[in-house]
Amino acid sequence: MKRRIAKPPPRRVFLDTNVVNMILDYGEMIHDCVEVPTDFKGRLRSDIEALRGIFFTGQRAFWELAVSPLTYREVIRTKDATHQQRLTSWFFEIWQYWREFLHSTRDLPSFSEAEEERLGLISSGILEVLPDLNDRVLICDAVVYRCDAFCTRDWSTILRHREQLGDLSLRIVTPTEWWELIRSWGEFW
Repeated sequence: MKRRIAKPPPRRVFLDTNVVNMILDYGEMIHDCVEVPTDFKGRLRSDIEALRGIFFTGQRAFWELAVSPLTYREVIRTKDATHQQRLTSWFFEIWQYWREFLHSTRDLPSFSEAEEERLGLISSGILEVLPDLNDRVLICDAVVYRCDAFCTRDWSTILRHREQLGDLSLRIVTPTEWWELIRSWGEFW
């Protein structure tokens, strides 16, 4: 009988814009362990609790969280000015971290060097199953920056097509699924 070796959990994870939003919107529950209200049900509750576990474990595991310039363009389109200001500030925290990581890592392309790889992936047709061009570009950025996973809550345009994206070099996961991948490895951190 062949023994299956568990695939290591994702360390470099690209955060879809909706996850960046969620981390800001529910930050107290995620980072400060404020109780999740009882009326929060289903995926929302599960994803908040998962992100809490992910970030708690990340204090020891040092996740590499990635975003892209397109994430910023999506953030600044937020209609509510107060929310947009808070979201922009939170984005720049992640962005600064990611840029510093890129500058210190020699195995990743710069933003301009990555453009050719992005164009190749877009023109390959692999991502045509995704109806939204911005989703395609964000996933391209995740692939170009050698992310292990793309974390999203977008059930309508990304998650429902992920089986058809199986040829990509990364996993497409929800926060809850990401936490499930980490949970069994948590004792090592």
